[in-house]
Amino acid sequence: MSDVDTATLWLIFGQIGEQWNNGQYCDMPQAQFAEAIARQVGLDPSYIGYYNAAVSEYQTLLEQCGGNQQQALQILFQQNQVPIPPSPNVSDIANYVLLEFMRWQVAFGGFRAFGYENYNGWMGGGSFLQVPPPYRALNDE
Repeated sequence: MSDVDTATLWLIFGQIGEQWNNGQYCDMPQAQFAEAIARQVGLDPSYIGYYNAAVSEYQTLLEQCGGNQQQALQILFQQNQVPIPPSPNVSDIANYVLLEFMRWQVAFGGFRAFGYENYNGWMGGGSFLQVPPPYRALNDE
């Protein structure tokens, strides 16, 4: 998708698993991530602006951090604390990009590290892209 830098968004998405120490459990491949980005933009074109703002802020931080990706990503998340529930008093990056990516990380297996217990307040409603999250496929024992 030429309007959005999905490779940089993928780096931002990966930082969630890094911070939560559960990235190895997330089953969302990069190609599916890119499809999800395209779908969001198709549903709401204003997401182009949200995604591009996140990429731009990350690139500015990367430059300020002398090319240190890890440091730039950590600062990006620190400066855009994600509210639960979403709040109009925080940045669009936090409300529309980071919160969304956190939901995707959880939905695609990220909470497997926690014994499939529900993150309070995170998993209401249906599954993303009509693909059931792994916890819905577990056999009852």
